[in-house]
Amino acid sequence: MKKLCFIAIIALAGCQSQQVVNYKATNLSTVGPVEINVQSFSGDVKIIVDPTVVGTVVTAMQLEDSIGEVPLAQAKMRCTTEIETGVTGQIVHIIATCDENPLNLISADIVIRANSIHGVTVATKDGDVTLLGVSGAISIQTSDGDVRVVTPLVINSAVDIENRRGNIVFRVRGESSGIIDATAIGGNASLDLRQGEATILPGSTGDHLVAKFNGGTNPITMRTVDGNIRIHVVADPVGSEPLFSTDWISW
Repeated sequence: MKKLCFIAIIALAGCQSQQVVNYKATNLSTVGPVEINVQSFSGDVKIIVDPTVVGTVVTAMQLEDSIGEVPLAQAKMRCTTEIETGVTGQIVHIIATCDENPLNLISADIVIRANSIHGVTVATKDGDVTLLGVSGAISIQTSDGDVRVVTPLVINSAVDIENRRGNIVFRVRGESSGIIDATAIGGNASLDLRQGEATILPGSTGDHLVAKFNGGTNPITMRTVDGNIRIHVVADPVGSEPLFSTDWISW
C-alpha cells in the first residue's frame, strides 16, 4: 500500500470573503480501471474519467469562509491518498480531514481524474458530488448539495445514493438495468426511460418510485430529503443533457 500526503500551496482569494489554499496535485501510478474511495470531512467531490490522463491525478483545495474579516491563508486540513491492491484491481483512497473546524467554516474541494474508473464510494457533507464517465458499483453519501451521475457507460451494478437537502440526477445509457427504489421526502422522484423497457411497481407515488427496467436485478436505491430525484435512461446520457457543462472529455 502506498500513501502520499498533499503539500499546501497558499493562494490568496483577493477581496473575496472566502480564503483558498491550493494543495499540490498528486499523480498516482495506477494501471487499468481503478476503484475510487473518497472520505471527506466536508465539501465538493468530483470524479472524472479522462482518457488523456496517465494514472490517477488528485487535486484538492481548502476553502474557508469568513465571519467578518477574510481569514489568514493557513493550511488546516489534511488530505492523503493511498493505493490498495484489491481482488479485481487497484483501489485509490482519498481521505480529507480537518481537526480545526469548530464553526464548520472550512471545506474541501477534491477532484479526481483517471482514464478508467470502475466502482466509486464517496462520503462527504455540505457539498456537491459529481461523477462523470464512471462504471461499476456506486455508493454516495452527502448533504446540502446536489448529486449528479452522468455516464455513457452501462450501469448494471448496485447503486446507493443518500442525500439531504439536495437533488439527485442519475443519467445512464439505455442498456443499463436495475430495480429502482427512490424516495424524495419533500420532493418528487421520476424515471425518464427513452430506451428499453420499464415496469412501475406497486407502491409508487409522486415522492416514492419503485420500478424495474431492462430486466435488471441490481438494486438502485436513492434517498433524499427536501430535494428531487431524476433518473434518465437514454441513448446519449451526455449529449442529451440540457445545460450540461462540458468540463470533461466528450464521448
